[in-house]
Amino acid sequence: MNSYNTKIMTPKSTKVPRNLRIFLWATRIISNLIVLFIVLFLIGYTVNPQGNPTQNEIMLLILFPIGMCVGYLVAWRWPLVGGTISLSCNIIFLILKSGAGMITMVTIFGIPGILFILYEILKKRFSIGPTSK
Repeated sequence: MNSYNTKIMTPKSTKVPRNLRIFLWATRIISNLIVLFIVLFLIGYTVNPQGNPTQNEIMLLILFPIGMCVGYLVAWRWPLVGGTISLSCNIIFLILKSGAGMITMVTIFGIPGILFILYEILKKRFSIGPTSK
């Protein structure tokens, strides 16, 4: 038996400050509200389709509502990965969509992706490791 009380520092053993946990939960709540809105949008789109969608419309539909929702759901477990997925889908959508009609809404819906990435950056900077006695 080892009589030494050693603890290996793993991601589960680091302590995230309370302010960052509140920041994470606020970001999760905002992203869930956006996912709820997007799901309602998708239900309305599938119930009342506007004819046969083109390949460009299908690509945009995959990027904006579906890709962003997947990113936000992944961000619940892995904030950096999910934030990157949603932000990437948002940026690609904005590049492919040339009209300015939805740009403001899509940009606002991309804010939680930025916040998830910001959380991970702040967590790495301000996390507290295990205390040694």
